[in-house]
Amino acid sequence: MGSQAKEPLLEDTPTCCCGLKRDFRKWIQWRGTGGEQNRRAWQSLCSVLLVAEMLLYFYFVKHSTVLCLIGAIFLIKALVEIWGQETATWICPGTLCMLFVVYVLIVPTVAYMFGYCTMTSDVHFKGRDLLGLALYLGGSCYSLAYEVGRFQWKAKPENKGKLHTVGLAAWCIHPNYFGDLFTYTGWGLACGTTCALSIPIMMIWTFVMFVVPNSDDYLAKRYPEQFPSYAAKTATLIPGLHSKVMSQILAWVGLGICIYCWCYTCPAPCGY
Repeated sequence: MGSQAKEPLLEDTPTCCCGLKRDFRKWIQWRGTGGEQNRRAWQSLCSVLLVAEMLLYFYFVKHSTVLCLIGAIFLIKALVEIWGQETATWICPGTLCMLFVVYVLIVPTVAYMFGYCTMTSDVHFKGRDLLGLALYLGGSCYSLAYEVGRFQWKAKPENKGKLHTVGLAAWCIHPNYFGDLFTYTGWGLACGTTCALSIPIMMIWTFVMFVVPNSDDYLAKRYPEQFPSYAAKTATLIPGLHSKVMSQILAWVGLGICIYCWCYTCPAPCGY
């Protein structure tokens, strides 16, 4: 009948290479059960770590109203995400390993590169910080619109147990991650350094290589009958970009740009 063969899930692939990928990916999954044993204590720990590390950011950017405003919005959003969901998220993960990644690597890097590294600007044009703020708010509203729409859709009894595929989810599987690219591009632009702008470029590589596969594995397990057909016809991260090969090429090019920035444009503003 000309039906398209379904691509095997990672867990079903017997090759050694995919086995190594599977073993490695277990260490960076945030939907594990570690933090579910005592959710309130887990949420409290994440909140304390987040606030403490963001205080360092605010100390570095106290001279900039726009950067303080962006940091405040980020902090409020993150705290709402920590306490507003009973399931694990990237900011309040369910494994100790991912907790280490987030609060020893990711959040301190954000505070350092969006904070300390803004003392020397190399991106100059009129209205740069306001354009950055507009992009930040636009990306945040895009992600928020998707999340609110998804929660409202799932709250309807007729949609119980169904995969959300309408609204912004009809354009790509992960609209929240797509919105984040604009959010952090705006943040980096408001910072005024190519070093800070390397963060959203790096996020493309992180999303394509780790975050999206982790989320897709979760959706494939939770909706085994609905997800394969949805994934086959829907772009993963960037609307219109359906090719996984092109997504990976884009990710690796982005990583190369980031490495260049970290080696040649970051040392001066970051002091190393």
